[in-house]
Amino acid sequence: MSLTVEIFLVRADGEVEVQATPEGVPDSAGPESWRTLVWGSRAIRSLGARFFPDLVRGGLVAPDETPAFLAECALVRGHLERLAELTRRPDRTVGQHTGHIGSRLAIIEETALRAREMGGGVLIW
Repeated sequence: MSLTVEIFLVRADGEVEVQATPEGVPDSAGPESWRTLVWGSRAIRSLGARFFPDLVRGGLVAPDETPAFLAECALVRGHLERLAELTRRPDRTVGQHTGHIGSRLAIIEETALRAREMGGGVLIW
C-alpha cells in the first residue's frame, strides 16, 4: 500500500469534497510504512514539523493552513539528508533514501501548490 496526497475543497454545506487527481499527475506520498517511519518520525518532529507528524492519524491540512504547510515542506526539504540518515533502513544508502524522500516531498509540494491555487486543502491518506 501507498500513501496518497490529494486536494480537497470544502463545500458551502461544510462537507469535504476530494478532487480527482489529473491523469498523469503523480500522487504518491510514499509507502504506507512512511506514515510513522518518515513523516511521523521523531526526526521530523525534531525539525519543528507539525503537519507531517499528523500523518500518523491521517493528515489533513485545512485550506487556510496550506501556506504554512508549504513552509513546512520547505523546512523538511532543507533537512532531507539528515532526515534520511535518521530514518533509513539498512537495505538503502543515505543517498538513495534522500532521493526517495525528496521525490515524494516534491509530489506533496506540487499538490499543495495546486491546492493553494484552488483555495483547497491537502489530504494525505
